[in-house]
Amino acid sequence: MSVNIDATGDLRPANLVLVEQSGAKHEIAQSSPGDGMAGAEQAMHDPGLHLREVKVVSEHKAIARWKASDLGWRRVA
Repeated sequence: MSVNIDATGDLRPANLVLVEQSGAKHEIAQSSPGDGMAGAEQAMHDPGLHLREVKVVSEHKAIARWKASDLGWRRVA
């Protein structure tokens, strides 16, 4: 029997990293990678934020990364 644990059940802390168009980075602590993914989704759809990259990082490893393009957001990792 195989057990599938998705990111929402992961209890490791994570960081949401927002990279502005200017290059300024903001790291926001999250209680889990699932919370980081939810925060990333919100940040990418906030028209008031001028971001070029969004990442979710846990244990010094990128779990997910998105980059802004002319066509919208695309997942790159």
